[in-house]
Amino acid sequence: ENSGKPHHELSLEELQSAFQTIENIRRRAIIGLQLKQGERAGEVCNLRLREIQINHQEVQNQYPELGTHPAIGNRTDVIYIPHDRDGNKSSNPRLLPVDSELRWLLIRHLLTRPQVDEPWVFLSKRSFTQMEPNGVNKEWKKAFHPKYVATEQYKPITSHFGRHWFSTWWRVDVGLSREHVQYMRGDRVEPIENFPDAIDEYIHPNYDHIEDS
Repeated sequence: ENSGKPHHELSLEELQSAFQTIENIRRRAIIGLQLKQGERAGEVCNLRLREIQINHQEVQNQYPELGTHPAIGNRTDVIYIPHDRDGNKSSNPRLLPVDSELRWLLIRHLLTRPQVDEPWVFLSKRSFTQMEPNGVNKEWKKAFHPKYVATEQYKPITSHFGRHWFSTWWRVDVGLSREHVQYMRGDRVEPIENFPDAIDEYIHPNYDHIEDS
């Protein structure tokens, strides 16, 4: 039973070292996306080509629908995650910037992605249709097990670790405000301990607030 255990505690250097051993392009892109943006496994599976904008001519030529979702507008190197798609579990939609490292990972993945008539960024390796969340977990296990399996002290590293590490990094290590981390996670902004406070009804963090963070 893992419910009462903490996650493995990996330093940035340990995480980078483990990540650098991942050779599979698709796996690197999936894991990099979750570490960089804190996305849930369901959100990774639900990500459509029209919801990701990468400023790269060859990729744009290969995928004319790339970045055409109205929420993206004229922004470049950005991902839009809706809140009302089955499996996303987010309270709010969000736009998240794509930094240079994630951009490189996504470009490599998209240029090698099977050319099939499917709207999804990540496809099942067997059917070339929409990937399932358990497939995302399998990619994490291939990358981090057996070194980081469940122990008496820690939970195993699976896709949920990415969301945990992302949240801890931005809130604790970087010191980004709680509201901005909530925005990036897709959480509803609310007061600590759920005690209502009028000011929380007027706090609306958005993409422009976190773009340069």
